[in-house]
Amino acid sequence: MFPMFQELSPHDPHDKCGHHYVICLDLKNQHVEVLDSIRSEDDADLTMHAEFFIKNLKETWHHHYEHSKVQISHFPTEYAATTKQGNTTDYGFHALEYLAKWEGRIVPAITAATVVELRKVHTWN
Repeated sequence: MFPMFQELSPHDPHDKCGHHYVICLDLKNQHVEVLDSIRSEDDADLTMHAEFFIKNLKETWHHHYEHSKVQISHFPTEYAATTKQGNTTDYGFHALEYLAKWEGRIVPAITAATVVELRKVHTWN
């Protein structure tokens, strides 16, 4: 699993806002999965960012694990259907839940109540 951060305004030196999402390498089901709480595969910025990383991941895997019985170069990329957040600020909580609870093919359902509980936990910690 790879936590990703994408700057949303990379050419604006004063705007450092960005977005977190997760890329999962699923060896069992032989695919790469993208989990995003705002966007889908219809979003060109997401697909360009994710595909760039995935391309480099596959090249690096081949370079370092050339003789492994597991090769990932043929793995397709799937953009998982996720529960979309209702605002523009909770993407980090969604990404943390994906990282904690993703089990391959089963995307954790994250609700507004889940985010409220996560805020309490992280504040307490």
